[in-house]
Amino acid sequence: MEQTWQSETTVSDGTAVVTLFGELDIAAASPLGDVLQGAIALASRVQVDLARVSFIDSTVLSAFVNAHGRATDMGVSLALVKPTGHVRRVLAMTGILPLLAEPDSDG
Repeated sequence: MEQTWQSETTVSDGTAVVTLFGELDIAAASPLGDVLQGAIALASRVQVDLARVSFIDSTVLSAFVNAHGRATDMGVSLALVKPTGHVRRVLAMTGILPLLAEPDSDG
């Protein structure tokens, strides 16, 4: 099965930005968890840029929540930034958007 998503991680000034692209479903959940874990190990702040993500499902939501828990345990802040369309609706409906929004943003 063809991979429907990609990720790119950059680190600058203590912040790791994980930019995700495409559609994230059950096949993406485990590798996404690994990507997020790697970013958490690199920096004290992690931003997951969702601007170019067109679809997420519940397994991906779980990966985000698990990563947030691991980050918190390690004293790292992890936030989902720039969700749009379907992704923003799913995050808002499930109550995850306020949990994982940046503290100084309006979600």
